[in-house]
Amino acid sequence: MDRIRHHVAELLGFEADRLNVSTPLSNLGMDSMTAVRTRGLVEADFGREVPVAELLGGASVMDVVDWILDGRSGAEAGELLLPGRGTRQEGFEPLVVPGADGTVRCPATRDVIRLLRTEQLGTPGVTHNIGSAVQLATAVSRERLTAVLSNLAARHAALRTAIVADPEYGLQLEVGQSLPATLLRWSPVDEDTDVDRRLGELLEPPFDLAVAPLWRFELLEYPSGKQVLLYGAHHAVSDLSSLALVAAEIGAELTGEHLSSVPSLADIDGLMRAQPARQETDGREASATQPREWFSGIRRLDLTLAKPRPAARSYRAATELVEVPAGLSERVGIEARRLGITPAAFWLGTLTMFIARLRERSRFVLAVPVDTRMHAEALDAVGFFGVPIPFPAEAAPDESVAEVLRRTDERLGMHLEKGISFSDTMSTLVAEGLYRENAPLVEVYFNYLPPRGLKLPGLEMLPAGTGHSDLDLMISVSPDLGHMRLDYNLDILDSSSCAGFGRDFLDLIAEVTGPAGTGTVGALRVRRTAGAVLPSSTETGTAVPAPEPPAVPASRASARPSVALAATFALGDLSTLLGLALEGSGLTVAEGPYHQVLAALHDPSGVLSDPSAAAAVVLLRAADLGRFGDVSDELLAELGEEYPAALRSLAERTGRPVIVGFLPAHPAEDRLRGWEEQVRSRLRDQAGIAVLGPETFSGDDFADPFDAETDALAHLPFRTEFQAALALALAERVQASLRTPPKVIAVDGDETLWEGIAGEDGPEHVGLTGGRAQLARRLLQWRAAGVLLVLVSNNDEATVRAVLDRPDSPLRAEHFSVIAAGWTPKPVRLKAVAEELGLGLDTFMFLDDNPAEIAGMRAALPEVLCVTCPPGDGLPDFLSRLWPVAPRAATQEDAARADFYRQDKVREEARSRTSFADFLERLNLEMDFQPLCADTMERSVQLARRTSQFNLRPSTVSEAELTRRQQDGEVWTVRARDRFGDYGQIAVVVIRPDGETLEVLGWMMSCRVLGRGAEEQVLGWLADRAEALGCPAVRLIAERTPRNVPVRRLVAALADGDPEAPRLEALVPADRLRDFRSWDTTTDETVEATA
Repeated sequence: MDRIRHHVAELLGFEADRLNVSTPLSNLGMDSMTAVRTRGLVEADFGREVPVAELLGGASVMDVVDWILDGRSGAEAGELLLPGRGTRQEGFEPLVVPGADGTVRCPATRDVIRLLRTEQLGTPGVTHNIGSAVQLATAVSRERLTAVLSNLAARHAALRTAIVADPEYGLQLEVGQSLPATLLRWSPVDEDTDVDRRLGELLEPPFDLAVAPLWRFELLEYPSGKQVLLYGAHHAVSDLSSLALVAAEIGAELTGEHLSSVPSLADIDGLMRAQPARQETDGREASATQPREWFSGIRRLDLTLAKPRPAARSYRAATELVEVPAGLSERVGIEARRLGITPAAFWLGTLTMFIARLRERSRFVLAVPVDTRMHAEALDAVGFFGVPIPFPAEAAPDESVAEVLRRTDERLGMHLEKGISFSDTMSTLVAEGLYRENAPLVEVYFNYLPPRGLKLPGLEMLPAGTGHSDLDLMISVSPDLGHMRLDYNLDILDSSSCAGFGRDFLDLIAEVTGPAGTGTVGALRVRRTAGAVLPSSTETGTAVPAPEPPAVPASRASARPSVALAATFALGDLSTLLGLALEGSGLTVAEGPYHQVLAALHDPSGVLSDPSAAAAVVLLRAADLGRFGDVSDELLAELGEEYPAALRSLAERTGRPVIVGFLPAHPAEDRLRGWEEQVRSRLRDQAGIAVLGPETFSGDDFADPFDAETDALAHLPFRTEFQAALALALAERVQASLRTPPKVIAVDGDETLWEGIAGEDGPEHVGLTGGRAQLARRLLQWRAAGVLLVLVSNNDEATVRAVLDRPDSPLRAEHFSVIAAGWTPKPVRLKAVAEELGLGLDTFMFLDDNPAEIAGMRAALPEVLCVTCPPGDGLPDFLSRLWPVAPRAATQEDAARADFYRQDKVREEARSRTSFADFLERLNLEMDFQPLCADTMERSVQLARRTSQFNLRPSTVSEAELTRRQQDGEVWTVRARDRFGDYGQIAVVVIRPDGETLEVLGWMMSCRVLGRGAEEQVLGWLADRAEALGCPAVRLIAERTPRNVPVRRLVAALADGDPEAPRLEALVPADRLRDFRSWDTTTDETVEATA
């Protein structure tokens, strides 16, 4: 008891004998910082870890003692321990490894790796540079300031740190003994030089991460004698607390305080100690996690207080400093103690209520950077210690203010547990719909810098920032410095709205510290001096012009297509070898973070979700899940659910192939093998996913795969020879999965689709199991994805149908668009099928087991892709190589294509029994015209790219192009249905009024509806739309291509022109379009024409 009371009294500033051991520690002024330090002292002295949430949740000294006595772990309770046992001591050997030239190296932290990965994925690196500016009260000489900065670099290893790539151990933090040159740049400037602009210019050039320092200092010397010090660093070696600490130490030394100049590694030691002691499976930290239900129902904030969010981010930012009224921080401390919460929770809880009222949200998410210096007793360390954690903010109008503040305090306490990370809840945020393209996942960050007695002697903090950020708003409150700093996104906020936001928030803080703190959230007065909240482009569905982007690296959307590669083990040379195996394909390899597969699968900004990734390869071994700690059966079962769900989600979200490989492990435990088989079974036949089992990576090419030494040293389990064979196998699957799929698959019957000769063995005796069944299932998957199936068999049709009618046949007769049975040469039959379906032979694939048939087809119809099928026992491996990924339908129209062709047969039969006009009347064709929207964008792009026959002006069309056309004019989509079935979306029409003429800039229509009156219905709609827009005439222009004959014939008929002319133009009065009939040669076509 006495020992605990002594520790707590010393931390909280009490005399030990006057501290009441039964009073809740939070009522005595314990905050997050002192709570974590108390936990560390208890753990060091008694070997018992007390949760921070308990210390902040009303526990007293007596409760802590009871916790220790109940646990009796470590030293037996009551045993006198040596003072300082287990705590940091002077001279303690840092967790680093000596390097060359007096440097030391240690592993880059997970937060550094994640930060740098976002740069690789397109976030401009300049957004990760942070900085500040201070004005000096007393002029200083260059020599004096140079010496102060030299001492600063000696004390703080972060100023001597570079980030280097080690070929064996990955990214490393490399700390030198000294710096090769001075840190300071001295710049005489004009009196009107803008500090904010100069700070941006100082930090805009990219850092060479492999060369220290990753800090920059510049003194601006004005003609009046005023001096302003600009300074900043890459975020990988700094954070906002570091900026404050650096300013405080510079100010202290400039005003005469003596600080050490002895080189130290204390910062890097503290950084390593602040990391999780161990990791569980797949990088999930051994720490407290936030219940997912806390995030249920959260909504985006869209703080578009000044202007709507543009379609593309500029990453431009600015900074505001808002003075905290005198005495307000003290009043917050008093009220927090009365409520038994921390000051940080008071500020955060009030911000929650402020935003809830401002944006009319009761549940949303903020991010709270947790200062991990607490976990290492390294409060004076400089470096990247501030780890952002998503925080579930909640405040309903009918809740009491005190209830919201206490809940905030409770949840905030959990954030302080060691090892909790952003990725723990990332998948939940995405599942709740927070992800938006070109917008941050979490929009608002709140950073509370607890009082540490920091002063800025002889310095004045200036409102300046780097000019770039990847956040919407960062709110930093520092009671020590007396101001609130707001770094804001210039795309959606401006100086006025941001300053108004800050002042209104501080007003609410003052209100809550008074009588209003006893009321409800709904009764709080929230002024909106920042102005009306504007909808973002994502809310309105309209695009907003983007501000001029900064000079930053090209976005990931324009990056070269890549193969994203992630594994549960260290990749070693595999990325390089896979790149070599893909040479000539135009694909690069983008490597995911080590051992972080589950987080990478969920990360919307990660390598696996990157828009430039053409395919994803995920390599799993259950043995790796326990690399950093034992895996319980319960956790294994949980991961058995999470991995398949995350992989399915990735495939569905990106629409790109995902190849999942299960690689061998030694020794292979039965329960781990069982887990892998369970995951494989849950992924088998999932659209968009290829599953490669250990059997894929066996045989002579994969002999003797393991390297026990490199596995033990660096988690590199495989020999180079195995990695090379693995790279070749993966490259083959990747390239196969990216081939353009056929429109028609024609398959042989005997010894291909079934085992045996149906005409000789009898339909009831041919084999339909084993590899034949796998082939049938894959063909059914292709049909579901929109590919037509054709059966070409040297049998009479009755025999073929008898096989397909068997109860055990996966494929039925109705699954085939055409059954071409008989004995005429197969090329003759296949050519007739192509004519019947109206499709080019270059879209056909032909499968047959007979090499002679394959050779004959290649000779007669070279445009058909012909593939020889192996015997039945070779079919599984053959299918894995030919079609590794289970096919998926890109659109609803793809999924229904086979049924469209079946319905077409019925239509043609009906058409043959009546006149064409009567047929059209009885067809009951209905067409629905709707403006282009997000739901129809993918199909519209697909139509624009694939439609070659009925396309006025064929060109490369993208989502961006259609969006631009919609801004300049109108883009309409067309769906069609008739009495035989639904065609789905069949056309895209792009129009723009030009004076008194309606220009048809694009008309792309599926050939499936041609000759059914669809052309006439679109022309009639164009006439109606022209009149609605005040245009008496419609202009159509057709540009000649080898394949767009149908549309050229239509425009030629309207223009009385030559269908073979390079360019056709028809200017048609709107009322005449309604009368036009393409099949009626008596139609009066009074038009102006040029050809």
